[in-house]
Amino acid sequence: MNKDNYMDKTIEMAKCTLSEIFQIKREDIDIRTRKREVVEARRFLIYFMIMELGIKFSFVPKYLKSIRSHASAMHHYYKMLDLINLNHEKKLRSDYENFKSRIMTDGLGELEQELNRQLVLKRETSKKIKQLKKMIDER
Repeated sequence: MNKDNYMDKTIEMAKCTLSEIFQIKREDIDIRTRKREVVEARRFLIYFMIMELGIKFSFVPKYLKSIRSHASAMHHYYKMLDLINLNHEKKLRSDYENFKSRIMTDGLGELEQELNRQLVLKRETSKKIKQLKKMIDER
């Protein structure tokens, strides 16, 4: 399966799942609105795209039409990160984990899950190599 097709399929599945969870229309996620439920669903999606799929901030607008720039993606990601790490937000953390497990298991075969793990590992390895090269260049 092509990497882009895999991403498109996974993100579309995530949008549909989030529309069910937050009881909003699927198309609302891609429309610019400040409705609380839509913003929260979008935040879940952006966090998922970055943490689980390894998508860079600059590519989020490609998959999510309601986000115009990488800065908006960063805002939502860091906001979600802050909320998940708060002690009194255990329900949010639990809701996210339930959402994530639905996406990672619903309709995805073991091969696709392994592909996702390999892509994330490749990106992490690439980041570490760049950091090491930078450290060497600084010497």
